[in-house]
Amino acid sequence: MNFPLISIGEYKRRREALCKQIGPEAHALIVSAPAPNDRAPFRQYNDFYYLCGVEVPQSYLLIDGRTGNSTLFLPDCGAVSRESNEVWLCADDAEQAKSMTGVDAVLDRSRLAGVLADIRVLYTFLRDGEGLKTDVRSIVDAQRQIDMDPWDGRPNRGAWFVSLLQSRFPEIEILDLAPIVYAMRMIKSDAEVARLRIAGELSAKALVGAMRITRPGAMEYELAAVMQYVYLAGGSRDNSYAPIVATGKNIVNAHYSANNCVLKDGELVLADCAPDYHYYTSDITRMWPVNGTYTPEQRTLYGFVTEFHKALLAGIRPGRTCEEIEIEAAERIQGRLAEFDFSTAAQRDGVQAMIACRNHLAHSVGLSVHDGLSHKQGPLKPGMVFAVDPQLYVREEGLYIRVEDTGVVTQDGFEVFTGDVTLDLDALERLVAGKG
Repeated sequence: MNFPLISIGEYKRRREALCKQIGPEAHALIVSAPAPNDRAPFRQYNDFYYLCGVEVPQSYLLIDGRTGNSTLFLPDCGAVSRESNEVWLCADDAEQAKSMTGVDAVLDRSRLAGVLADIRVLYTFLRDGEGLKTDVRSIVDAQRQIDMDPWDGRPNRGAWFVSLLQSRFPEIEILDLAPIVYAMRMIKSDAEVARLRIAGELSAKALVGAMRITRPGAMEYELAAVMQYVYLAGGSRDNSYAPIVATGKNIVNAHYSANNCVLKDGELVLADCAPDYHYYTSDITRMWPVNGTYTPEQRTLYGFVTEFHKALLAGIRPGRTCEEIEIEAAERIQGRLAEFDFSTAAQRDGVQAMIACRNHLAHSVGLSVHDGLSHKQGPLKPGMVFAVDPQLYVREEGLYIRVEDTGVVTQDGFEVFTGDVTLDLDALERLVAGKG
C-alpha cells in the first residue's frame, strides 16, 4: 500500500520552527532509539522521527539554534550489527545520508563529543523516548514501577544520557526539550493528517472484522488476532498499544489487555485497539453483544453513552474550548434523559456523574495514542487531533460503558477518522450476525 510521504522540506521546517523556540544561544540534541534485539524489527523514537524521519539506531541529531543547521551523527558501517535484518544509513555514506534526509551535515557519532565541547546551552529530552507501543504516560508509569522496586531502581535511557552529559560536560546548561516538541506536535500537517486518516480507517475496519467473528465460546484473543491481521495487511508494523478486548468483569478495567477469557452468551465485548501506521496511530472503542442482541439494559446504557458521544461530536469546531463543547453536550443530553429507562438508582447516579464530567474530549492522538500536550489549554485549532471518549461508570454494579472515536479539527468542524464503524445499535447487531 502506498502511504502518504512526509517531505524532506517538512522535516526541515520542523527543525527551523524548533530553532525559533530554543533561541540563537542554544542547541538541541535528540537521541535515537537503541539498537533492537537482532530478532526484532527496529522502530525509531517518535521525536527523533518527527524531526528528521531517520530510522537508524544509536544515532544523534544536533540542531544549531543560531544557524538552523542540523547535523546527524551516525554509527560507522563497521558498528552496524552484522546480523541485522535491515540496512542502515551509516557515517561512511555521508553524502547519501544528506541527500536522503535533508540534514546539513553527517558525521561519525564519535565526533559528537568534540562538537559538544563548544556548546553552553543544550536542550534535550530528560526522559526516555517513545518507542513501539509506548507513550509518555506509559513510560512514566513503567519508571515508577522500577523506582519502587528495592531490587531495581535503574535509570531509564534518557536519564542515563543526561547523566553522561552532565558528567562529561559540567559547564553545559541542560534544559528540557520535551515541552517545545510536544507543543509542535499538537498541530498536524496535511501529511500527518493523511496518515492518521488511514490509521483511523484501519482501526474501524479491524473492529468490524472482530465483530463478524464474535460468538459465544470464542476467545478474546481471537478478536485481537483478527484486528492485528487487518493492521498488518493494511501496511502497519504492529498494534500501537496492547489491544483491549474485554468481556464480562474484564470490562471494568479500562486498560485490560490479557485478552485470555472466553466470550459468554449475554455479555458485551469492549474492544479498543489501533495500528502503528508508519509511526501514526488512532483510538477507537465500540461495545457489542456476544450473542448478537443487546439486552434491554445494555441497549439503554450503551445507547445513552452513544447519544452523548454524538452530541459531543456535533459541537466540535475551531475557536471553541473543550469545556464549552462539553457543557453544551451535557445540556443537550440532560434534556433527553426521559428517553432512557435506567434500571437502578445507581445507574441514574452514574449517568449524572458522567454528564457532570469534563474529560470527554479525552486526549491528543498522533505519533502516540496519548500525544504531546493537552488540547484543552485554549480554543481548538485546525489540525488538532484527539479522541472523543465519553465513559459511564456504575461502580456499585461493576458496569463500565464507553464509546470512542478519533478525528481532526478542520476549518469549520471535525472530521472523524474512525467513523466507518457505525454508532447505530441495530446496525452493530447486524454486523455481529454477519448481515452488515
